[in-house]
Amino acid sequence: MALKLRLKPCERVVINGCVVQNENRRYTLTVSNFAQIIRGSDIMQEDEADTPVRRAYFLIQSMLLDPQAAEQYGSVVAGMMAKLYTAFMHPEMQDRIMQAMRNVSDRDYYKALACLRPVMAYEDGLLNAQRSPRDERVPESHAEA
Repeated sequence: MALKLRLKPCERVVINGCVVQNENRRYTLTVSNFAQIIRGSDIMQEDEADTPVRRAYFLIQSMLLDPQAAEQYGSVVAGMMAKLYTAFMHPEMQDRIMQAMRNVSDRDYYKALACLRPVMAYEDGLLNAQRSPRDERVPESHAEA
């Protein structure tokens, strides 16, 4: 089954490591066979990989963009995903992590990334809830009064 990519004006997509950029109008590109594809908007920069799920996403993305990295990072990603599975107690997140790992095993890295996006959002929610102050803290200048 062919994949139709509807590209926005000036949108970039990476296909099997080759960067393709659309011109100033919408365009539909048809990919007739399996290829490693990622839209420019889905690409994470290394400095954005600042949480456990984001680090896993970044490594899987690296595997998608560079086949040699796939060989290098495969066992690292498997270990990371196992740790993520045990860290997240939410059954839906565990299911997504397992599906992502199955997709990595099948070398379908884009689907693995798609499985991790909701896990990233869930992780962000947990981290934001943890960072928000739940109690009023007394400033140090008033603590001894």
